[in-house]
Amino acid sequence: MRTLFLLLCALLSAGAAYGQDGHRVGEVPSEEGLFPFVLSYDMARGATDYSFLLDVPAGKHGFTRVEGRHFVNDAGRIRFHGVNIVGGANFPTHEQAKRLAKRLAHFGFNCVRLHYFDLSEYRFRQIREKGILADDGTFCTLDPEQLDLFDYMVSQFKKHGIYINVNLLVGRRFKGKNAYDRTLQQKELDYARNLFTHVNPYTGLTLANDPAVALVELNNEDAIFKTYRGQADWDPEKGEPDWPSIKELEKESEERKGEMFDTLEAADRDHWNRQREMLVNELGLKVPVVSTQVTYSSPWAFMDMDYFDMHAYWCHPSHSSNKDKWAIDNIPMVNSPYGGTLPGLAAYRPADRPFTVSEYNNPFPNLYGAEGQPMLHAYGAFQGWDGLIAHSYNNLHDEEPDQLAYNFSYAARTDAMAHFIACATLFLRPDVAESPEESVVNLPCDFYKKDWIRTLDHRLADYMASEAPGFEDKLVTATDSTFTTTQRLIHRVAVDFKAVETKTFEPEPLGPVLFSDGGQIEWNHEIPDRSMFIVRTDNTKVFSGFPAGRTIDWGDGIAFTVGETKLGWTTMSLVSKKANGFARKGTALLVATGYTKQTGQRFTVDPDPADPAKPSTIIHSRNEDWGHGPMLTEGIPATLKLASKARRTRCWALDERGKRIRRVPVGRTEDGMALLEIGPQYKTVWYEIKTR
Repeated sequence: MRTLFLLLCALLSAGAAYGQDGHRVGEVPSEEGLFPFVLSYDMARGATDYSFLLDVPAGKHGFTRVEGRHFVNDAGRIRFHGVNIVGGANFPTHEQAKRLAKRLAHFGFNCVRLHYFDLSEYRFRQIREKGILADDGTFCTLDPEQLDLFDYMVSQFKKHGIYINVNLLVGRRFKGKNAYDRTLQQKELDYARNLFTHVNPYTGLTLANDPAVALVELNNEDAIFKTYRGQADWDPEKGEPDWPSIKELEKESEERKGEMFDTLEAADRDHWNRQREMLVNELGLKVPVVSTQVTYSSPWAFMDMDYFDMHAYWCHPSHSSNKDKWAIDNIPMVNSPYGGTLPGLAAYRPADRPFTVSEYNNPFPNLYGAEGQPMLHAYGAFQGWDGLIAHSYNNLHDEEPDQLAYNFSYAARTDAMAHFIACATLFLRPDVAESPEESVVNLPCDFYKKDWIRTLDHRLADYMASEAPGFEDKLVTATDSTFTTTQRLIHRVAVDFKAVETKTFEPEPLGPVLFSDGGQIEWNHEIPDRSMFIVRTDNTKVFSGFPAGRTIDWGDGIAFTVGETKLGWTTMSLVSKKANGFARKGTALLVATGYTKQTGQRFTVDPDPADPAKPSTIIHSRNEDWGHGPMLTEGIPATLKLASKARRTRCWALDERGKRIRRVPVGRTEDGMALLEIGPQYKTVWYEIKTR
């Protein structure tokens, strides 16, 4: 019986590793065979609707607060699966706001991070739109028309069960100066006071008194610690403190460098504490507050904050000499033997308070971007993190685009957007179990300070996560801990930043296949450059990587093979809607995505200097080559053996709204189990599977 199934799968998957065109990782395939598919902004009820995961309205269980190391409300622990709303996208029309909130809830988002709405300016696409501030030069007066649009959007999010994370300082580029400039500090306080004491006419509440507001972030990626580190020349005549420049400090004694470390840390800590005190004591804010992302200052400057936050990107765009040209590494993170971004994030999870990742993306046009969020959400659930917020949903006032106008937008990114439902079930339900055991790395402040003195580089990530060959054999913290990057993929870890002594772990011999404690997550590197990431839970299953002709065992009697794809790669997810498994009566959603691009989008792929016949993995994206809508994608050919009997199983291809458009025949194995064949003929990325 199983032999028959494996033989059928092997025939269908011939040539899957490289494709019949001999495709290699890093190459850009042609547009031939792609079809337009943009997930609707008016989704239908049915198999793709996961809004039931949300509590309606947001805040119904009281204010979010911190108990121990997690966020809770009156109903117990709460996690946030969210997305950033950026810049002009924070000011939709009233009708657009209704549709926006409904769509986000449909995909299981229970949180939005309202980001970059003070001023709106985007350096990657050189686009500017109006923010919430009036054009009076004060940097603290709110524009009435923009405020009305903002208020109504907030009310719709609340109505649909979507919590709010409010960012205060983003677009106003103070570049760390607000840590010592009292005038700028006062502008910050005045702006926060105006925003949080204003009564929203659509909710009847101020932001300070609305339990739909879950988190507040004082500054986005802004601290004097980091600003000072980048200063070759520090000029007191420009109003800067009478501090030595970095060049001058490098010549000073270790004692003087230590004093400067203390000075910078104190400046950041005092600045943030003053803001937090005003919000809590004067305005009555009841929810957790964070200052900025922990890598932007000394971790010990955050000790009075309620939680820690981090950002990470895989293959972030980098600016070239041509201002209209950006270079993006076209590398799949699944092939990283050291875990890509994930071990570095785990390195900052504090042992005594909640931890969030409020920006994360594998930016477009990295062609493997669909892998990013499922991988993050699986490990985030396993590690016991408290909030995962994608950057971003949309960055422009155009609320319902059929194309991407920005490297980081997900709204029209079909290949990634369709898997957010699996992300929600992985993290919110959560279908991936948090590891019951934890290993804590002790990181005393004294050692951290000494290391900063030695290197004048405060970025702990250089120690905690590296892509350098052989790094798995090195120490991963500045404390002589031997807890390696790959070990952080198999164990739940945290850092005790208040420790006074270091804590050492014995390194473990690890092979090419990494299983998380409990076995739900597998990262498989058995075939070089053809790695696989697999999640096996009772109710959500994920695959991302290079099948390379292999039969993938998803557990619970479910297995599949994948035929030829444009990249030799795919991301697939399978979700049980009622969380009752895949063999019983119920509905499951199957999503299969691969190569996705914009209509007419052109890529410039440079040759590898070492081998001119081989393309590099760098995609150059120019404004004039950006393409237009609609988004194009490929249909993934695959054969799946399901856990249900064939006679009880039905399947339909779904359209952009999630409505049934075509019946997919269900075959049977010798033992009567359902056998499903999907492919490009259905011109879809998702399927409804019904078990009767």
